[in-house]
Amino acid sequence: MIKIKKILSMSLVALFVTVGSLTNVTANAATVATPTINYAGIEHSPLVVGDTETFTVTAAKFSGDVQYRAFIGNEAGKWTELTTGYTAAVNSKTPYVLPASKALTLGKYKVSIWVKTAGKTGVKSNATGNFDSYYVAGLNCVSKDDNNRVYTNGAADVAVTGLTAKFNGISQIGGIAGPYLYQLFAMDTATGTWLNGPADYSATPSMTFKTPGTYMLIAHVNTAKSTTWAKKGYEGWKTVMVKVTNSSTTIFDTTIKAATFGAVGNVTMTADGLKAFPKATQYQIVTGTSNLTAKSALGTATTVFPAKVAGDAVTVKLLDASNNEIKAIDVKLGQSGTIDVAPVVVVPGTATISATVKSATFGAVITATSSQAGATQYQVFSGASKLSTIANLGASTTLFPAKSVGDTVTIKLTNAAGTIVGTSDVVLTAAN
Repeated sequence: MIKIKKILSMSLVALFVTVGSLTNVTANAATVATPTINYAGIEHSPLVVGDTETFTVTAAKFSGDVQYRAFIGNEAGKWTELTTGYTAAVNSKTPYVLPASKALTLGKYKVSIWVKTAGKTGVKSNATGNFDSYYVAGLNCVSKDDNNRVYTNGAADVAVTGLTAKFNGISQIGGIAGPYLYQLFAMDTATGTWLNGPADYSATPSMTFKTPGTYMLIAHVNTAKSTTWAKKGYEGWKTVMVKVTNSSTTIFDTTIKAATFGAVGNVTMTADGLKAFPKATQYQIVTGTSNLTAKSALGTATTVFPAKVAGDAVTVKLLDASNNEIKAIDVKLGQSGTIDVAPVVVVPGTATISATVKSATFGAVITATSSQAGATQYQVFSGASKLSTIANLGASTTLFPAKSVGDTVTIKLTNAAGTIVGTSDVVLTAAN
C-alpha cells in the first residue's frame, strides 16, 4: 500500500529525541521548494502494551503552510490511517500533533508521515494518494515489566512562568519504584536548534530559555533503582510542547497616600488580573513576615501601618473568600503588580482532547472532555463540515452523520467568550 524507502528504528535507544537525533534536516538550512519532515517525535517511551502513541511533526526547512497525512502499519502489513485525509493547513514551523494511535498490542509497527504544500497537489503519488515527501520510522511496543520499565504514558505536569519551564513529573508514573528523576532537553521549533537543560537529574528540574518561543521539551526519566542507568542513562522519556514569553501582564494597580495614622493603601485588580486569578477577592500588604494591613476586599482602601510611601517595596498577597493565599507578588507601592503569564502552548492540532461515541436512533452520541486551560465548550467537525452543535465539555451531543468507534474527527475547543482555544484530530473510543 505504501512504498517505504527508509526505516529509522524507533527502539528505546534510536527513537529517543536527543540532541542531534531525528533532526537530519534543520530549520537553519536553505529554504526548499517542497516541504520535508525535519522533526518527528513521539510523546512518550517506552511504548507499553495498551498504550496509545502520538507524534509531533514539523517541516521547518520549508517556508509556508503545509498539510500532513499519517499511517501506522503492523507486522502483518495492515495499515491504518491516523488522520482523515490531509490535516488542516498549518505553518511549517508550527509543531503539529497528529491524532493518537489506537491502543497498541505487542509487536513492531511502522509509521509513515506524509507532507505537502497546503492547498496543492503533491509532486509525487502512489495508489493511496499524493504527497511532496514522506518520513518512515519503526515503532516497538513492548510488554509490561514492573521490574525493568518505567511507565510514562500519563500526562506531563509542566509549569511555565515567563521564560522558565518547570517539569513537575508525570501523572500515574509507575513500574520500577521511585523516586523518579528527570533531565531536560529542548528543541527550538523556529530554528531546529537543540538545547541542554541542567546536567543532573532531579525531581523537578527547570529550564530557562534565552528567547521567547515554542519549544519541544523532552524529559529523560530515571530512578535511583534504574536497571539501565549505567548503559544509557535513562529508562524512558516524555515530550511536551511549551510556549515561553518574557512579556509581563499587569495583575493589579496599587495606590498609597499619607494619613493621620499610618497611610492609606488600595489594591485594584485589572481585567487581566481577574482572568488570571478569578477566585481572588481579598488582598493583604506585607513586608517580610510582617503584615502591614488587615485582609481587605480588593478595590477597598485600608490602613497601612507602619506608614509607607510611594516607591516602597512590599509584597501583595491575593486571597480567596476563605482567606487562602492564591498568589504573592512583589511590587513598589504606587505602581502596578505584574506577573509573567505563559501557559502551555495552545495551537491548532495540539489540544489534548478525548471523546467517546455510541450509536443512537438518530446519528450517534458523542461526549468530549479536555483539561485544556480556558476551554468550556466543544464542537465536532469533519474537515469544514460541522457534525455537531456546540456543547459543554463533559456533556453529550448528537453527532450527524453518525461516526463509530475508531473513526477520527476534528474537535474544536472554545472558551466562555466563544474564542477557539484549541483544536485536535481525535480518534473516537467506546462509551461505557
